[in-house]
Amino acid sequence: MINHNKAYLIGLIVGGGKLDEDTFIIELPFKKWGMDPSKMGTIAVDILDRISKLFKKNYDLNVTYEIGNRKWIIKPLDNNSISLLKKDLAKFGLPESGFLLNTADLTQIKSEIKGIVAESFLSGIFDARASIAKSHRRFNDEAPVVSLEIPGSTKNFKFVVQLCSWLTDLGSTTDQILYNHPNQHSGSDPYYSGWKKGFKIRFLVKSFLAKHSFALQAKAIDIKKIEKSQTKTEQDGCPFRKIKSPSIISVHQQNDSESLPSEVNNKLFFHYFHICAAMGCKHAPVKEVEKLVKNKQKYISFFPRLSKGSIQEISTVFKEIKQEHFKQYKIKSKKISVKILVNTDFSESYLGVKQGIAYLFSEKLNGKRHIGPMEVVLKENLDKVVTIHSFQGLKDEPLRVSNLQNDRSIVISSKNSKTNSKLIRSNTISDGLNIILNERN
Repeated sequence: MINHNKAYLIGLIVGGGKLDEDTFIIELPFKKWGMDPSKMGTIAVDILDRISKLFKKNYDLNVTYEIGNRKWIIKPLDNNSISLLKKDLAKFGLPESGFLLNTADLTQIKSEIKGIVAESFLSGIFDARASIAKSHRRFNDEAPVVSLEIPGSTKNFKFVVQLCSWLTDLGSTTDQILYNHPNQHSGSDPYYSGWKKGFKIRFLVKSFLAKHSFALQAKAIDIKKIEKSQTKTEQDGCPFRKIKSPSIISVHQQNDSESLPSEVNNKLFFHYFHICAAMGCKHAPVKEVEKLVKNKQKYISFFPRLSKGSIQEISTVFKEIKQEHFKQYKIKSKKISVKILVNTDFSESYLGVKQGIAYLFSEKLNGKRHIGPMEVVLKENLDKVVTIHSFQGLKDEPLRVSNLQNDRSIVISSKNSKTNSKLIRSNTISDGLNIILNERN
């Protein structure tokens, strides 16, 4: 059995370590809070006084740090052997080379360490991977979140499920998981190529602090400060949680991406719990997921729920949709007021239309997102006119909507599309909890 200090160092290396034959580095991506000059001294002391001493005492290694690319990098100071460190990694079935998060499997170490040793191991992972940046708030400052950030470069869905399950075993309540999958990061736009945003396991701060802690003082001090602002209560535990009717998922062009492992490749997922259940997490509300899979017809679109871009970009998308699915139909265009598009009947069918109109008319954008409350943007532009392109003679099929005044355009699709219903029947297969896409030609 290893002591809790070694367990902490191993957790730190699993969370941020890269190893080769005779050396290692540990990257601590502190970003917004780590580069604050007022905290840099605290972090430096943590590394030089705490972490350095632990490495020296437990593995006879002298370590130092450097700062670069918004990261703190811990590395050995000399050529001392790291064989004892590798021996402990091997003892728990953990990888001994490369970026450990790519292949780390927590099965063995979870079964062998308990109590303060387990918490120390997890604290090492938290120090390397947990963010308390304000951008992670669930709603606002009343719901501060600890977000365990696993980079998108890893395909290790299994590690994410294992870590979250372990924390749940220890009494934490997961607020939300975001998996590195296009159905999670780009559920409405099948053409969005920037979906590889990594994994995020989120806990409300009070739920996290009730069971866990950071070892690095810079993080421990900050999380205590933001804990005071939390008024939101945590959700029910995962096994007891109900899944609200999810948004329709557009089938992404990269659902079969090589960056997705076989467990999730070429499959559709309606909710993060759907992935948890398909990956075999014992805490997932399987019955709730089974209901979604049984009613898959309600939740899949082979067309964009909402795709945004310039007129030229979206015109190309619309022509591709025509070529593949509506080749025999002509495209017609007409002018129409925003007021008609955002009325109840139309917006209940074309679910992305209100967000789309907000994009078309927002004075300022953040990327392709409108700035300001959507309802305010809509109200201010009800009398404006847009150009709609549709397939002549068809109802409830994809539409292209454009604002010719600012070179913005969108494609939206209807949940009542008959063509889409046929595509779901012919191009998806249900297998247990999995919804498998037919192989593309």
